[in-house]
Amino acid sequence: MSRGDGGGFLSIDGPFMRVMELVINMLLLNLLVILCSIPIVTAGAAFTAMSHQLFKMSKNEDGYVVREFFKDFASNFKVATPTWLIMLAVGAFLGFDLYIFSEGVSFPAAFKWAIIAIAVIYLFGLVYIFPVLARYETTPIRAIKTAYAMSVYGFFKTILMIALMAAPWIAAMYIPNFILVNLFFGITLPAYISVFLYRKTFKVFEKKQREALGLPDEDPEETDESDEKEDNSGVDDNK
Repeated sequence: MSRGDGGGFLSIDGPFMRVMELVINMLLLNLLVILCSIPIVTAGAAFTAMSHQLFKMSKNEDGYVVREFFKDFASNFKVATPTWLIMLAVGAFLGFDLYIFSEGVSFPAAFKWAIIAIAVIYLFGLVYIFPVLARYETTPIRAIKTAYAMSVYGFFKTILMIALMAAPWIAAMYIPNFILVNLFFGITLPAYISVFLYRKTFKVFEKKQREALGLPDEDPEETDESDEKEDNSGVDDNK
């Protein structure tokens, strides 16, 4: 019960209400991403908008989530859509090959292992591509290069992020009705946890990029709090 001094556990600014606000916003975002991804082509913009909102939520800056989501969806659509279509095409090719393997069709062992290795590499870039699009003013090819560069730089965090993203859907295969949990939190909860894994990777990566370009260093706190997109046009020159 609130202590009545405006700072109690159940007060409007207390920890309980803050957690409830976070839970509701994550639920709304999860539903919005699913609905806006139904046409498939629009999934890139939806996941990019989600990534931006979750990043703000991790800094307690979330406000009108639904309105801001659609604002981000519209502003990122032009770049996020072709980037997503490239990733989708590659993913569909790899998924089809893996499906054929699972059906017992005979292929040389070397070919199978090559496809599996490429699929793992594909996942490395996939978990970073939408945060990169949300963070930077970029192009599709540059976004993909940056995503892979960051995934390698934060190698062990990347593996953990992949496990987090896959866990709810693997659980749904073995636990009855778990798909209902995924409907509400299966996308946003792993993505929200991942924000705390890749935020430092982004800051260190950006610092190294500025050093390589001979630019003055920035205040890490300022960089972390900024909601403005940065230009990563120098990434290609350093890879």
